[in-house]
Amino acid sequence: MWKASLFIFIILSGIISGMLLWQWQAYSEHAIALESSGAITQDITVDTRLNELKITQKVQGLMAQEEYRLVIPDTLFKWKCRNGAGEACDSADENPYTFFSSDDQMIFEYAIPINEGNKAFLLTDWFVKIPGKNAESLSITISGSFKREGSWAAGIRLKARKKLELIDYYYFEGKGNVPPLYWQQKPLLKKAINNAEVYSEDIQKASSNFKKLNDIGNFPFLTIIFTDQYPEYKNENILIASPHTEARMLEKDLITMLFQRKFADSSQMWIIDVLTSGLLDMKPSSKKGSILLQELQGELTEDELKAFFMIVNKVNSLTPEKLDKLLSDVKGLNTQFFTMNTKSDAPFVPMYFEKEKKLLVSGAEKANIDLIYRDGKRLLPFAETMKSLGYEVKILAGEETIILSNGNNSYRFYLNKNVFIYNEEDYGLLENPLTNQNGTVFMEIHWFKSLFGVTAEEREGEVHLMSQTK
Repeated sequence: MWKASLFIFIILSGIISGMLLWQWQAYSEHAIALESSGAITQDITVDTRLNELKITQKVQGLMAQEEYRLVIPDTLFKWKCRNGAGEACDSADENPYTFFSSDDQMIFEYAIPINEGNKAFLLTDWFVKIPGKNAESLSITISGSFKREGSWAAGIRLKARKKLELIDYYYFEGKGNVPPLYWQQKPLLKKAINNAEVYSEDIQKASSNFKKLNDIGNFPFLTIIFTDQYPEYKNENILIASPHTEARMLEKDLITMLFQRKFADSSQMWIIDVLTSGLLDMKPSSKKGSILLQELQGELTEDELKAFFMIVNKVNSLTPEKLDKLLSDVKGLNTQFFTMNTKSDAPFVPMYFEKEKKLLVSGAEKANIDLIYRDGKRLLPFAETMKSLGYEVKILAGEETIILSNGNNSYRFYLNKNVFIYNEEDYGLLENPLTNQNGTVFMEIHWFKSLFGVTAEEREGEVHLMSQTK
C-alpha cells in the first residue's frame, strides 16, 4: 500500500513541479517581453491656476533600480521627481537629469507659466520624456476653478467632461506619446466624425467639410480644431485650422497626415503626394508626383486603380516595396515601379509589369524570360530572345546599336532611330521596334513576325516561338 502511495506522491510532485516550472517560464517570458517593449503607463493631471498650470506626471511600468536619463523641456519650472513612496528620486550620476528608479514608478511634478491675457494657447513640448519608453496606456485629467469659461482639447480622445458648481473636469484617454494640449477662451463644441474628434464653434459647418473622410475607411485617431483664435498647426495627433479653410484642401491635409503615419521613411513625400492626390482626384503638388500618378492612371483600369487605393487605405504601414506588392496583387503581374523610383537623383522609370515565362522555340525550351506588359503591349527581352532563335548578338556603343547575325543574314538596329539595316540595305519604320526598360532592351511581340518571320504566342507560363517559311 505504501509503495502505491509513494508512487502516486512522486507522480503528483512531478506534475506540480512541471506546472510551477511552466508558470515561471510563462511569467519570465512575459516580464522579458514587457521590459524589451519599453511599455509604460502614464497618468497626467493638470490643475489650472491663475498664472500657471500645476502638473503631476505619474509614470508606471519602469524597472526597479534601473538608470533612466530624462528629457526635461526648459519650459517646465519647479520640477521635482519622486518615487512611489513619495521620496525624492536618487540621482544616478553627476548628470542632473539621470535617476535611479527605486521601484516601478516615477512621479514628476512641475509648473508651466501661462499668460492670463491669452485667448488661446497650445502646449506641445510640455512633459517629461523617458527615451525608449512607449505608453501603452495614457490619461490626461484637467481640473480647476480657473479658465472655466473656455474649452480644452487634446490629441487623444475626450472620454468625460463635467461642469460642476465650482470646478470643471476633463478626462482624456489614449496611448503612445503625450499629445499637444489646447485651450481657448471661446467655447467649442465636439463631434465624432469617422475616427476623428472635431471641435468647432459651428459643429454643423465643420461636419459638412468631411464628406470624403467618411469614405476612406478608418485611420489613426486625430483631433481637429476649427478656430480663428489660434494660428494653423498640425502634427500626427492634432490639426488646428481656420473655420474658412477650403474643404478639399483640408481633406488633402488630413489624408496626407494619414499616409505620413503609415510611412516610416519621411523622405518619400512624393509617394504620399501621389497617393493623396489619386485618392482625392486632385493634381499632385510635385512634378514627380504628377508623372507617377499619370503612370498609375495609364497602366491600371479604373477598377484596378480604385482597388489599389482601397487596399492602401487598409494597411497600417507602407514602404515602396509593400506598395509594389499591393500593386502586383491588384494587377496579377509583378512590378517594382515604386521601388525603382525611390532615388530622387535617378532617372524616372516608367511603370511596367512583368511575368516570368518559359521561352520555347519550335517546342524546345530555351530559357526563362520576363515578359513585359506596358501600354497594352507585350514585350520580349530582345537579346535573349534572338539568342534563343540562334542569332549571335552584339551590343555596341553603350547599347545604342545592336548587331545580329545568323548565317548569311545580318541585322543592325538602333535604339534612337526608326530604321534598321538588313544585309547592308536600309529599311525605314514608322516607329522604333525597340524600347529600353530599366537597362534592358525589349521588342514588342508582333515585331518578331514582321522582321524575322517568327510568330510569338503567349500561353499560361510560356511563350512559344515558331519560324515561318518565307
